[in-house]
Amino acid sequence: MMSENREIVLFQNIRQVIKAEQWCVENSLPVKVIPVPKPWSTECGMCLETTKETAEKLEKYAEENGMRAQRMPNHK
Repeated sequence: MMSENREIVLFQNIRQVIKAEQWCVENSLPVKVIPVPKPWSTECGMCLETTKETAEKLEKYAEENGMRAQRMPNHK
């Protein structure tokens, strides 16, 4: 899907994942919902995979909307 600059963005719950994904789609930003990789544990089993640039935008979007997003750079 993306080059080596892809990042994983973790959220607290699936509702936040869906809301963030919808925001990306509405703004024509590249995003893919994927299962949280095994090394990372969250209450929510899903996360977003995207580019570094979109992850930065998602982080700001989450903060502005009372959500907590955690970026995991250099995901392979």
